[in-house]
Amino acid sequence: MRYRTEFNSNSNPFNSIFSILMVILVMLGLFFVARFIFTILYYLSPIMLIAALIIDHKVVTGYVQWVINLLKNNVLMGIGTVLLTVIGFPVVTAFLLGRALFRKKIKEAKEDIERQQKGHYIEYEEVDSEPLDLPQLEEKVKKEKPRQSEYDDFFKE
Repeated sequence: MRYRTEFNSNSNPFNSIFSILMVILVMLGLFFVARFIFTILYYLSPIMLIAALIIDHKVVTGYVQWVINLLKNNVLMGIGTVLLTVIGFPVVTAFLLGRALFRKKIKEAKEDIERQQKGHYIEYEEVDSEPLDLPQLEEKVKKEKPRQSEYDDFFKE
């Protein structure tokens, strides 16, 4: 069996240059989009950190405690984590806010499930009024004669 190994030498050399330029332009565009997003996150990060503290402060304290424990147990990893936290502060605050919101949703879902299973108290207001004089239902039922249908004959003994 013979394999054919021909190279098409008639191809246009500008096709490969154009492809390389397009890849560079796409990568450059992605870089500028990422830079724009990180700039917005940088300016919003203090607000996101405060919001995470308000929503669920245990998320932030848990993260700080995790970093401290990492510093105690593995100093090199702890220092790396601290450096990455400082460099990636906008991303870390967005992560903490997302985690706080997620924990809040889970907590609300658990409360809803417990409320459905156990029931819940509702607020009510007592109304002071005179009792209504309503006709008794039993009297009305006694006056009416039960209807006979053709199916009643099947059940007579």
